[in-house]
Amino acid sequence: MQRIYTLRILANERWTFIINKPVYDKGSVKSIYEHALKLTGKTLSQVIPETAELINNRNRGDLGTLVEKYYFAHKPKSNHGPDFPEAGLELKTTGVKLRKKKIGYQAKERLSLMMINYDSIRHESWESSSLLSKCRLMLIQFYDYVAEIPVTERKFVLKPLLCLLCDVKDLDIQNNHEDEEFISKYAQKISNIDLITIRRDWETIQEKIREGKAHELSEGDTNYLKASRKGSGGPGEVLRKQHDSESPLAKSRGFSIKQSFFTTLIEKHEASLNTLGIAPEISLEEATRRRFEPFFGMKVSEISAHFGFYKKSKNHKGFHSDLTLRILAEGGSSVPELNKADIKLKTIRVRKSPKTGELIPKEAMSFRNFKYLEIVNQDWEESEFFEDIERRFLFVIFTTSENAEEILSKAFYWNMPYEDRLEAQRVWEKTKIQVGIDARNVPKSSENSVAHVRPHARNSRDTELTPQGEQLVKKSFWLNQKYIKKIINTSLT
Repeated sequence: MQRIYTLRILANERWTFIINKPVYDKGSVKSIYEHALKLTGKTLSQVIPETAELINNRNRGDLGTLVEKYYFAHKPKSNHGPDFPEAGLELKTTGVKLRKKKIGYQAKERLSLMMINYDSIRHESWESSSLLSKCRLMLIQFYDYVAEIPVTERKFVLKPLLCLLCDVKDLDIQNNHEDEEFISKYAQKISNIDLITIRRDWETIQEKIREGKAHELSEGDTNYLKASRKGSGGPGEVLRKQHDSESPLAKSRGFSIKQSFFTTLIEKHEASLNTLGIAPEISLEEATRRRFEPFFGMKVSEISAHFGFYKKSKNHKGFHSDLTLRILAEGGSSVPELNKADIKLKTIRVRKSPKTGELIPKEAMSFRNFKYLEIVNQDWEESEFFEDIERRFLFVIFTTSENAEEILSKAFYWNMPYEDRLEAQRVWEKTKIQVGIDARNVPKSSENSVAHVRPHARNSRDTELTPQGEQLVKKSFWLNQKYIKKIINTSLT
């Protein structure tokens, strides 16, 4: 089933985005999870048509709120119960960052759970607490946090995490045996020892509030569960009354999971996502080959039918990459091993020369856009192009047959040889000089055997400011078509 979208222009010429019907069951944990899974490896802007409201929020909006509204077509009723009450499921969207010294991701910040109600918490027990009622089963989505990237362009990484703050038998899932089996199989339950600590933390916070000391709350009071500041701060912040009218007004606080504790949950989650099936006796390369082997020689249409994954439209950019990920992840949409090793997946479409039998790529290979004003002040080893060509690549080759059918023909790992990296550096250094003089005059493919520079923009209005003070269409570095041809055909020998 495909999502149906309608765009309507109102009288005031503002765009309103209307989702006619969600494509998942709001009463099923399994269905909600599977819908969330489809975001993995993508950004919100890739799966949702842009509207005026979405564009206005792309730099300063809350991604979690945007995902709920646009992707899930859902508005939670209140802060007191779970976001999906019929399924007993709370939805969380949070940022993660790649570690600098270790493989994998770490939490960008603590995981916010809910606001603390200074009045109602006094009358609760742990078992009947609003916190447990709301968050005993959470579905956590992770996006790669990069400060400079607009929120709607931040990619969702890892698979969603189902997190349990209780035993499965304690969930109210209305005798839904399918959900019970699904949760038992896929959810990560916080250990009983850690749950005891979390409960004690909650009781410590509760006791302080009961004593009229909410104004004295501090994150240092507890271990894993924190009473974190939630207000705007400053002299204009609205303070809240405590039950004891004689007690000072208190600042707003909310329950949250400590950042370091949350990172351990993410690490455990990553460890469970060995998608490729790597083992002591099976290397990354061998595991990758085993995933691809059954599909070599198959038509793209046959692979699409196998996974039930098809082009959304004729202009579905990234379709071949998305299909490749489903091969590697056995139907999933992300491969943690590639993320951990910082391996760049590149799909290459080729045709076979009737004269020589060589495979000829349809186009050159692009990399990230560079900014004219930045490159003139950079050193080579600070540049994104340096970072890009230092990476390892997984090249996946699709060959167009004589009857115009595309066939998966080959996949191999590759990294650029040292001599070619020196050639790429020469192109970058010449580009830096030329941009400072005339940003229109940049290295062409005829000037170097490895790389060149050319436009890489959505349209003619997608521009960047140059040192000469003009708006010029965005450009990026490209590996030459002949160079890609050499790599592919050398790999066949």
